[in-house]
Amino acid sequence: MATKELLKELYGKICAGRELRPSLIELKMQLKAEDNRRQFGAVCGGNYDPVMKCLADEDPKVRKNAAAVLGLLKLQESVDVLMDAYLAEDQLFVRPEYVKAMAGMDCGEYLDDFRERLEELSACDAPENEKKHIRAEMHELQELLLAKGGWKKHAFTGFECVNEVILTTPAVFRDLLAGEISSKKILLKSGIRTVTAHMEELLGCRLWREMLFVIHGPQNAPETAEELGAWLTGSDLMEILAKNHSGEAPWYFRISAGERRTEAMGGDFIKAAAQAVEEASGRRLVNSPSHYELEIRLAEKKDGGFLPLLKLYTLPDHRFAYRRYAVAAGMKPSLAAGLLALAKPYLKEYAQVLDPFCGAGTLLIERRFLTPVRNLYGIDVFGEAVAKARANTKAVGFQANYINRDYFDFTHAYLFDEIITDMPAGNGKAETDLLYRRFFEKSAELLAEHGRIVMYSGEMGLVKKYLRLQNRFRLLQEFCIQEKRGMYLFILEKKD
Repeated sequence: MATKELLKELYGKICAGRELRPSLIELKMQLKAEDNRRQFGAVCGGNYDPVMKCLADEDPKVRKNAAAVLGLLKLQESVDVLMDAYLAEDQLFVRPEYVKAMAGMDCGEYLDDFRERLEELSACDAPENEKKHIRAEMHELQELLLAKGGWKKHAFTGFECVNEVILTTPAVFRDLLAGEISSKKILLKSGIRTVTAHMEELLGCRLWREMLFVIHGPQNAPETAEELGAWLTGSDLMEILAKNHSGEAPWYFRISAGERRTEAMGGDFIKAAAQAVEEASGRRLVNSPSHYELEIRLAEKKDGGFLPLLKLYTLPDHRFAYRRYAVAAGMKPSLAAGLLALAKPYLKEYAQVLDPFCGAGTLLIERRFLTPVRNLYGIDVFGEAVAKARANTKAVGFQANYINRDYFDFTHAYLFDEIITDMPAGNGKAETDLLYRRFFEKSAELLAEHGRIVMYSGEMGLVKKYLRLQNRFRLLQEFCIQEKRGMYLFILEKKD
């Protein structure tokens, strides 16, 4: 059945009061698509009264699904009707749906009522069989109030406080990162662990990807979601938050299982863990997946259980603030900074630098941060990428020349000292082979004698093939960046 005909049939049944529950459930599913919402408006001629009347039906599941439909339609004229139904609702499992529906509308006049209801529920000692629904209603009220009433993150002030942190970075960058930090540190597999009272120093290092604060708690690590709340209550988490910020509780958080997430730490586990933390903290920590300012990261331990770490989104990390725009396959700035830090001994100051596949300009910008350059040139066949590169470079206050052109058609009046690039992926084996052959040929034309190529690539075989066949470059150094993906950094030099 065509969508329009189905919507018409569903609307007819609702108007006639027939098969209300299945009709509303199906309508709810259909209205998740924007086009279907527009079509439904035409089908009903703007008369949504039959749906709103369902909020008074004797079947609570009809009321719940009617509220969901109105929420999807974002009908401003239904706000008062929804609020009246919410206040009159005697079934706890239905109440969250009213709040969720009103969250998508202008309901500012009821914010005080919502705050009062949230405080009432927070103080309520509900029976065990009601807690699930109470929590769901509290969550929806909290998200609505944060979205409508606005929220302000706590201000980070702990620049001179003593903190123990883990700075994550690919293993190949670890020693370079450690060399930039003056405090004592422990080398980890993928990062370093340090205790410091000099946060500004850490915020000046471009090689780390994430900063995770170490939480010190009871000796035995939590092993279940339910144990997490008690473990954190006995930890120094609240002390870390208080000493590094101005302002009081509540703190809005989310929980994640990080990159090593297993099936045992899936969605149900995360939900249960967040609930345990919120309850154990007396709602000084409030779970808010949409409006969080801190993240409790659960890193699994080899010997069982997990280690809770803390990521602060209040931390004023402006290292890569220039990257306002990105492209789909764009390189992360911390990776670009790390690659160039590895290549630094092979680069020179005041070089003429070219990136033939520049994307949003990240590599060129990070090259400019590394040492002074004479000129930066970026080329990309995609006009959108060039526009983003120009905007990012302007944001950081650097100068670069960006050209929307195919690299293999590019010519220039003088030769370049360096070509730096993240090699694009070809579409199939033959196309990739051709790409690398042409890249080596063109780069030999554009590089000055003893000019260098800094190339990030997942095609070691092709790099070695054309080094051998064309014999125009020598390999100075190679670094394994990501072993599992076969990603390498190659430093090449043009022969005499």
